[in-house]
Amino acid sequence: MFTKTSAILSIAMISSAAVAQSDTQENNNWRLHPEFSIGAGYGLTKLKDDEFKEDEAAKKIFALVKFNEYIGVEASYIDFDEAGNDVLTLDADGRSLAVIFEAPLSESFSLYAKGGQLWWDADAAITPINASDNYDGDEAFWGGGAKIRLSENLDLRIEYERFDFNISRDEIDVLQQDDIDMDVDFASVNLQFTF
Repeated sequence: MFTKTSAILSIAMISSAAVAQSDTQENNNWRLHPEFSIGAGYGLTKLKDDEFKEDEAAKKIFALVKFNEYIGVEASYIDFDEAGNDVLTLDADGRSLAVIFEAPLSESFSLYAKGGQLWWDADAAITPINASDNYDGDEAFWGGGAKIRLSENLDLRIEYERFDFNISRDEIDVLQQDDIDMDVDFASVNLQFTF
């Protein structure tokens, strides 16, 4: 016979199953334990400034925390190579913090976009007067790329980022005739290891 106790037990079991299913769906969206990754990359920078027309190499290391399969936060260090003209040579590096939005297209391939802030520091050498100085700044940046899964814990990232360096003429020297407003395109290949 179907008693009051049986009805209560049935409702409790159905409720437990519903809660378990809800928890499973929620965990698919927001992980209880975030996913941690580290990586390194190498690439080329293209400097878009009338007075700095050199293409240079750059290296980066990064750490990434993914809260779910779509959203993460990445911190990185980038060593930009030297760039210069007849008057000024800059040797810059930077630290960045960005939010990453990822769109998985399959189990082994995804596209992503990122945006954040770069804090940069540059050692400068002023050639005609044999002097040196140091400059720094912070600028917003953006980028995007593709991620290809190589194995369970290893991914290949092909990435493009756009940075901006601004130094006013007053900060540099009277020998530098214009402000430096240099866009830097950085295309890189990166390996990412996920714990």
